[in-house]
Amino acid sequence: MSGEGDKPAVLAGRDLQKTFRRDTGELVRALDHVSIEALPGKLTALVGPDGAGKTTLIRMATGLVQPDAGVLTVLGVNVVEDPQQVQTRIGYMPQRFGLYEDLTVQENLDLYADLHGVVAKERKERYTRLMEMTALGRFTNRLAGKLSGGMKQKLGLACTLIRSPEFLVLDEPTVGVDPLSRRELWEIILELVRNQGLTVLLSTSYLDEAERCDHVVVLRLGKVLAQGKPSDVRELANGRTFLAEPRSGEPARELQARLLDESDHYLAMSRAHNPFGDGHASERIVKVMLDA
Repeated sequence: MSGEGDKPAVLAGRDLQKTFRRDTGELVRALDHVSIEALPGKLTALVGPDGAGKTTLIRMATGLVQPDAGVLTVLGVNVVEDPQQVQTRIGYMPQRFGLYEDLTVQENLDLYADLHGVVAKERKERYTRLMEMTALGRFTNRLAGKLSGGMKQKLGLACTLIRSPEFLVLDEPTVGVDPLSRRELWEIILELVRNQGLTVLLSTSYLDEAERCDHVVVLRLGKVLAQGKPSDVRELANGRTFLAEPRSGEPARELQARLLDESDHYLAMSRAHNPFGDGHASERIVKVMLDA
């Protein structure tokens, strides 16, 4: 894979595969021949429900999980061959970021600066910029454990950015936060991409968040259902999205049961408008809609 113009992709994965074995002995295919790229200075989203493979792919990009097959490079480095080099150049914020709740906001920043070798003369400028960006400047003496969920996420993001990474990876950064904090986090992310030129890969289960990104990869059960610009992915739903209204006095549960009974009709309609060409992807989409 190659990037836009003469710039190589910051992340490039080809035919990535990963299988896990559950405690019961059952094999689970987390990634099934997934190919993906993240272009420089762009915001790329992995979109899908729980179990789609988003976190596995993100942990693979950060060198924490190795693929069973396929090739993955980040910043031109083969992640399997040299995960340490990748980890020293990227910023990674997992779903549960490791803040120390018995330390203050400032103490958490100092700790992460120490861990990443940020020297004293660089800290003042970076702290000022990060506090302005996250609006946490008034709370530097507050214990992290006393922060709201949204403020904890912003502090986690500030700690992740403390060493000015070349590539930022965020695993569902807005999950579980209030609507205002969610909007503020997105303002920070868009500022990093649009005005500072940082390349960002994030995962989300929210389709409205995917609309804000430059490139979208839709995952389900370890497979790529679609990828491209948000508008291109949205086009794929044309002819396969249906509005069903209940009959007069019909309870919602009866409507749902009737739709399930008539699912063959909707699947036939979907196949007639299937841009995938194989009849299977559209069938999965309609089944998900009817099962919801």
